[in-house]
Amino acid sequence: MNTFLFLAFSFVWLIFMVYAWSLSRRQQQLHAEIERLKRKLQSGERTDP
Repeated sequence: MNTFLFLAFSFVWLIFMVYAWSLSRRQQQLHAEIERLKRKLQSGERTDP
């Protein structure tokens, strides 16, 4: 029983770490997109939808 508890605990931590990594990647992508849009606004470039 102790082995199953350890495996379950490890699995939950693994899933949490993957989720945290995924959020970190998304935040980096959003930050890059915001910086790109800031540069576009500063240069006066216009985009049509």
